[in-house]
Amino acid sequence: MDNEFPNFAALRAAKIENVDYRIVVRRGARTGSAIVMAPHGGKIEPRTSLITETIAGADLDMYCFEGLMPESNRELHITSRNFDEATALELLRTKSTVVAIHGRQDRDDFSTVYLGGKDAALVSEIAGRLQEAGFQTKRDNHPFPGIQDSNIVNRGLTGKGAQLEVPFSLRHRLGNEPELLEKFCGAVRNAIETFDAMNGARSPIMF
Repeated sequence: MDNEFPNFAALRAAKIENVDYRIVVRRGARTGSAIVMAPHGGKIEPRTSLITETIAGADLDMYCFEGLMPESNRELHITSRNFDEATALELLRTKSTVVAIHGRQDRDDFSTVYLGGKDAALVSEIAGRLQEAGFQTKRDNHPFPGIQDSNIVNRGLTGKGAQLEVPFSLRHRLGNEPELLEKFCGAVRNAIETFDAMNGARSPIMF
């Protein structure tokens, strides 16, 4: 995909914060090592902000970059490997468990969540939890591997994270079916909890 803006500085020079876009940061009650992000939230990749907020709950840190324009919000899409908004980078400096939520087009697959990112253990944990909850996942042989060092999901303390590419039809269902949303986000949240526990996080996350 061709992006209008090669980085955040170019976007900021052309667009107006809190009119065309906004940055949403919510610090969790638990001071832990995890953060959930939607770098293409709001109207850019619809419902990725909702999914991110629901996974984070009251405990985890959350970051969303959100499109607010009446139309053509895809103009605000900065590809993940170029996403360098300063607030996001500052938050990531203290985080070792990074999960990014993205939206993809259905194409010919309406339900499978494509998993990527350099943290193979975290990706595996998320895949397992989602599958247990009844969701389809795919880790390989898809167009979103998310393995570039510069990808925002890989810019935390460990240099690796996990990204979820959620198809449009599934995002639509999650936005309209609260029980399904809870099941999906609870699965991801439980994966983060398990991963943090295995890696010595200070306290568990309750969902």
